[in-house]
Amino acid sequence: MSSPHVFPDGPYRRNYFFVGGEYVPEEEEEEGNSNSNADKKDKSRKYGGYVMKGQAYVECLSPVEVEGVHRRGGGRRRRPFPLVLIHGAGQSGLNWLHTPDNRPGWASYFLARGFTVYIMDTPSRGRSVPDFGQNHTTFTTGFVEAWFTAPSPGKWAQAGKHSQWPGTGQRGDPVFDAFYASTYPSVTDIAAYQSSQASAIAALLHHIATPAILLTHSQGSPGGWLAADICPELICAIIAVEPNGPPFAGVHPHNGAAARAWGLTDIPIAYSPPVTNVDELDLVTIPSTEPGRDDMVLQRQDAGSSTPRNGGVVRRLKNLQHIPVLVEVGEASYHAPYDHATVAYLRQAGVECDFIRLEDRGILGNGHMQMLELNNLEIAAVLEGWISTRVEGEGQNQGERQGQGEGRGERGRGVQSVVMNGGDESFSFD
Repeated sequence: MSSPHVFPDGPYRRNYFFVGGEYVPEEEEEEGNSNSNADKKDKSRKYGGYVMKGQAYVECLSPVEVEGVHRRGGGRRRRPFPLVLIHGAGQSGLNWLHTPDNRPGWASYFLARGFTVYIMDTPSRGRSVPDFGQNHTTFTTGFVEAWFTAPSPGKWAQAGKHSQWPGTGQRGDPVFDAFYASTYPSVTDIAAYQSSQASAIAALLHHIATPAILLTHSQGSPGGWLAADICPELICAIIAVEPNGPPFAGVHPHNGAAARAWGLTDIPIAYSPPVTNVDELDLVTIPSTEPGRDDMVLQRQDAGSSTPRNGGVVRRLKNLQHIPVLVEVGEASYHAPYDHATVAYLRQAGVECDFIRLEDRGILGNGHMQMLELNNLEIAAVLEGWISTRVEGEGQNQGERQGQGEGRGERGRGVQSVVMNGGDESFSFD
């Protein structure tokens, strides 16, 4: 291809490929015994063989400067660690590219700041092939309005402060309609989804083959925590934007129902001392002392606990011990009442976890879909500042963070390259 053009994002190279997945046997139908209608719909089934499930589509955007070509005006500093962006429930990697009112997204911001960016469509979402053997659910317009774009004041303590969504946030508004058109059905089996998500993220990290920063949003976060059990040496930091939570319980919108039995995941995550059954976790509810903040469920720290389970032993998250973490939350999001509980849980479990409430940085009015809101690039700048200070500023410590566990995975397949510009199961979205 000819030399790259210069676009508002700056010149960059675009690659796309698939990672993860496994071949699953497809039963062969006996000749003459197949249902004629079904046979017409899928003639390939009578041949047997295999189908692939669990693969994930990945798009890579890398500044051309990384390859030695400089931008007009002096070029961009090459950033040492790539960013891996993982979307939330009902969404796809489109969240990171542009906003529904066609402003630059976080991918454009970080690309312009010299980062190589990997954008994943998690398994069964977006351009990743759906698993039709799984049940799926789709957010309704009313649900999206109530929780993401136009919450009623009083729905949670901070809801009335939501001011950054472009447009009315309601059906019929062109920005809302553009956003809603981009939503996808989500797998309802949360445990199965988290397992495939973590495997796909780990496969991508092995494909990159150098330590990367995970930037997860909402339902994308469990895959990040779990990937650290597979390949901790390939994760140099995790930024969790309004991650699934709170630990061990669902407060909004689940009204206190038990959730995330392993803390921040629904499937086993590695603790030290080891936990083989969630009943071994000795939990206690800590009442809130702040208005607008929810109670927390944490491990009991009382060493003299009379419980026969573990005598007050606080388990640590084994493979997150050497990975710096940032949890960030918007002022008006439904996460605002409880993300402090996620931070407390991580810190109690031995994780180096920083916490940013955007209002403490003078950034006001954000809901859950902050990467699409009017001040999205201001927020991206805050995240970049944390990376500069806590990750890039501590590069000399990266060697100490490696070798913390065994990794496994596979490399991507079918890489394509072109230089261009971008323009009956419970379901949880928290």
